[in-house]
Amino acid sequence: MGIFFTNKLCYHLIILSCFACFCITPSNSLKCFGTFKWVITINDGIPNSTIDFHVKSRDDDLGSHSITYDNNYAFEFCENFVQNTVFWADFYYGKKFVHFNVFDRKVAQVVGGSIFKENPVFWLLKDDGYYLSKKALSYNDSAWIHRGTWS
Repeated sequence: MGIFFTNKLCYHLIILSCFACFCITPSNSLKCFGTFKWVITINDGIPNSTIDFHVKSRDDDLGSHSITYDNNYAFEFCENFVQNTVFWADFYYGKKFVHFNVFDRKVAQVVGGSIFKENPVFWLLKDDGYYLSKKALSYNDSAWIHRGTWS
């Protein structure tokens, strides 16, 4: 009985050690283990423009950024377990302004997602407003979903 108990204890310690190594491995594929990984890309589709913006969430302030025509800004994050992560941004283009959530549950539902891969979200800022897509598209593609206009 002593040998059985010792072998079983060793077996459980090996399994526990392997699981601990798996959970703390800093590889990208395991970074969001058990949650959704999202990659948000914001594109400037306005010729001869510079768009200034500030992105943040309740927990993270990603700071102020600027992009010019045909360039983009991207960031990634792991959605929390209860799936209520929200990132919002304030965008400025000349005298125009708009504030919207670049990620929330509604955005996730529109683009869809999988817990087993990186999930892209693409935003396109144009003269007439901002657009959403689940894949990279050319700026004039009709598959972009118009989500709002500048103020």
